[in-house]
Amino acid sequence: MLIAVTSLKSGGATTVAAALAAIWPEPACLIEADPAGGDLGGWHRLPDAPGLASLANACRTGQADLTEHATRLPFGVDVVLAAAGRPQASAAIGLLADTEPARWAKERPIVLDVGRLEPGSPALPLLELADMVLVVAGGDVLSLLRVSLADIPVRRAGLVTVGPLAHPREDLAGLLPLPLVAEMPWDRHSAEVIAGTRRPRRAWTRVGLPATARALAATLATPTIPAGGDPR
Repeated sequence: MLIAVTSLKSGGATTVAAALAAIWPEPACLIEADPAGGDLGGWHRLPDAPGLASLANACRTGQADLTEHATRLPFGVDVVLAAAGRPQASAAIGLLADTEPARWAKERPIVLDVGRLEPGSPALPLLELADMVLVVAGGDVLSLLRVSLADIPVRRAGLVTVGPLAHPREDLAGLLPLPLVAEMPWDRHSAEVIAGTRRPRRAWTRVGLPATARALAATLATPTIPAGGDPR
């Protein structure tokens, strides 16, 4: 199972991706594949090696063992960290996208944080490989307008909103180019846990954004129930 998380403008993708990885029904691995550079290593003061670059290089010669390239974050998620710099991250993403996903996405469920959805992004081939692409946006009027005008270049995509919806959910079906698959609350506590500015308590995934993400993860992890796209 390969789930990609992206956004149209800024913010939200990393937090949602990390929350999904934290509450997935079976142990998942989060991979930072944002061409603008990874955030989690800097937030938690961790080196990016081993990480995305070492994984991409290993995949060029054969199947890679994700555990050799992942780092366990304080809130309990294994993550393949990307370099903070755009050139280094983009180069590693390009290498990874050129390899068969069976070399790196076979051992366990994968959540890809691909950052902002931009034309010409080296992460676009990874979106095409995903079983589901989650587009994260605010629930406010301007964010929903951007979604309505967006050209989403992938199939099997669904919208995840963060914060209160500006319009009733039933009114959005004819306005948006992709289905709304989850409404998540703005959750400062969980965002701070993921960003490394708050220590995670044992039950941090039972409330707020992670609790809402749990229902979405359960649906996505069930192959017989498509979530806004074609089953694979």
